[in-house]
Amino acid sequence: MELRDISRRVGIAAGVVTVLALAAPYAVLSGGSYASQLADYYASGVVGGAGIALFALLSVVVVASVERGNLDPGTLAGAAVVLGVATTLSAAAWATAIEPSPMFRDNLWLVWHARVVVALSVLIPVAAAAYARELLA
Repeated sequence: MELRDISRRVGIAAGVVTVLALAAPYAVLSGGSYASQLADYYASGVVGGAGIALFALLSVVVVASVERGNLDPGTLAGAAVVLGVATTLSAAAWATAIEPSPMFRDNLWLVWHARVVVALSVLIPVAAAAYARELLA
């Protein structure tokens, strides 16, 4: 496989995995006692968890549609890089804005959750940049 195809697939997978990792606390902890704490957890930061998911899924759609030929591939590849950077920056802002709550004491894995989401989101702009470089070379 060539680097262009690999980076495209990695970009798509990274966006999907970022959203799945972001949704993990909601899937595991959605219950009566943690509802307000979980809402505060996802609302932290500039755009919150919903904004991160939006940027990540939009990155997936853009990276997946570059090869379709409906728009200029160079423009879409550049847009994918920008969306990937926006995803990572919003995830980093979210991770730094999270206030610990009693939910963290009961679920110690939440301490690392935001950092894992940021780490996974870094793969999106890296793969998009590699894809754009191969596409425009």
